[in-house]
Amino acid sequence: RDSSTMMRDDGADGEGDRDAMFAARRGAQFTRMAMSDDYGPDRGGGGGGVGHAPQSMKSTAVSDVERENASADVQILGLGDDDHVFNLRTLWKFMGPGFLMCIAYVDPGNFESDLQAGTLFGYKLLWVLLWATCAGWYVQGLTIRLALATGWDLARCFRDEYPDPVRYALWIMTELAIIASDVPEVIGTALALKLIFNIPTWVGVVLTSMSTLVFLGLQSFGVRKLEAFMASLVGVMSLCFLAEVMYVDAPAGPVVAGIILPRLPGSKALYIAISLVGAVVMPHNLFLHSALVLSRGFSLGEKSLKMALKYNIVESGLALAVSLFINFAVIIVAAANFAQLDDPVEMQAVRDKPLQYAPQMLKEVLGPAAKGFFAAALLASGQSSTITGTYAGQFVMDGFLELRINPVLRSFVTRMCAILPSLSVVLIAGDEYSEGLIVISSTILAIQLPYALIPLIKFTSSPNIMGPMTIPDKHLKYTQPLAAFIICANVVLVIITVAESGLITGSFVGVFLALCVTMLIIVYVGSLLYLARRPVHQNLLSRTGRRMTRDVDVGAETSEWTNDGDLLPDPGAPAVYSL
Repeated sequence: RDSSTMMRDDGADGEGDRDAMFAARRGAQFTRMAMSDDYGPDRGGGGGGVGHAPQSMKSTAVSDVERENASADVQILGLGDDDHVFNLRTLWKFMGPGFLMCIAYVDPGNFESDLQAGTLFGYKLLWVLLWATCAGWYVQGLTIRLALATGWDLARCFRDEYPDPVRYALWIMTELAIIASDVPEVIGTALALKLIFNIPTWVGVVLTSMSTLVFLGLQSFGVRKLEAFMASLVGVMSLCFLAEVMYVDAPAGPVVAGIILPRLPGSKALYIAISLVGAVVMPHNLFLHSALVLSRGFSLGEKSLKMALKYNIVESGLALAVSLFINFAVIIVAAANFAQLDDPVEMQAVRDKPLQYAPQMLKEVLGPAAKGFFAAALLASGQSSTITGTYAGQFVMDGFLELRINPVLRSFVTRMCAILPSLSVVLIAGDEYSEGLIVISSTILAIQLPYALIPLIKFTSSPNIMGPMTIPDKHLKYTQPLAAFIICANVVLVIITVAESGLITGSFVGVFLALCVTMLIIVYVGSLLYLARRPVHQNLLSRTGRRMTRDVDVGAETSEWTNDGDLLPDPGAPAVYSL
């Protein structure tokens, strides 16, 4: 600022030189900040849609970091103090994001895949749940690290990184994943309504469009209270499964062997195993968790960020441990109860409709009330997962497109896209195949997972994005094979499924179908290789550096005022100018 733009208020003499010097020094500071080369890029420019931000924006970006941190829902003070150590009281303040994310791990899609695994293969796929949950914990840790280092969620990092065609394609893929995750909620809610009111499944599917709006309307009483109520219902059902484990006659040897020994008894087991992975590590959960982490504000600084990382990792680990034991219990109960059946007709009915047979498994604990109680909890599970899906969709749309719409409208549109295939399958094929659609949707989620996982790995391994919080090279030895394994498993699954379908024959239609499947596999692998080999173009060192160096508690009252290099006048002195 030129000193001539500042007007004297009280006509004090002898201070004009000080005002002019202050203006010149402050102007020089903003000029250096605006011309700094390490400031992160913003929208525009070439090279994949990434360029340098205008100088007028550069002078305000540092304050954006500060303002975003100060606007967090929960402020945690003292995290960067020298004497601060890990404690349960502070951990309690971080509780929330991980357990909200964890709701997706106990939704109807998870229960369907668990019941399918237990009734078809006994305890042999327990190891898949263990490894999938451990991998999910590690991947969720990457999202936490990215959010804390940059102050942005995963979708926001996508926006400035990729050119518009790629960005829009990734956005569409993510929206399809959210719709696929909503299919189990639709069918699960419909089956719950059938168990409670004995109405046809297709009627329940139609009614789910209205149930979502009702639950979203109840948010006026407070989102946290609503989510706590639904999570408590799901928790009660989960406790019933855990209690049921104590009653069933499950041999310890096969259970331990199923947890420790990796094995896939047939191609059908591979299909169910991949559906378990898709039901556990959902793509939209990566976007959701990275945004929820930013709901906690604290003093910015290297120590604060590292402590926040530790608290969030522990909190998400506790949440995932709970979900792991719940899913274990579902498989063990299903396998133990199925082993006691001897009627072939009943055994086939359980294999075809395990989710509708689940109330029979709870009779030991709940007696005649098992049917209604399980249905109510299944309804709550579907609706709570729907709300988290709506939140994830809002973060995705805002991050990718910088577009926000009414959550009710967004939930209604997403639910309509999920209802159409669900209603079609129920009307054409009946209840039996409606539960199969849940497994198919979980498999689709596993196929779409690399489109979120590979960019996440690229971001967190880039020093220009993460700065000092870049993941070590030794961790990449585990991260990259994880992504490669998921991609290979998906390709093998598609090939085996098509080969065993009997559709590939020597006829013209069979050859044409084989060519289409081959082209889809080539496009799938090629697009993922593009994401994996493309270098990261963003430079967010200014944001990361600001978050790593600032060490003042947000909202904390200081005992005395400090003048930063005498650049600002003493606030206790009379005002001598105005801007």
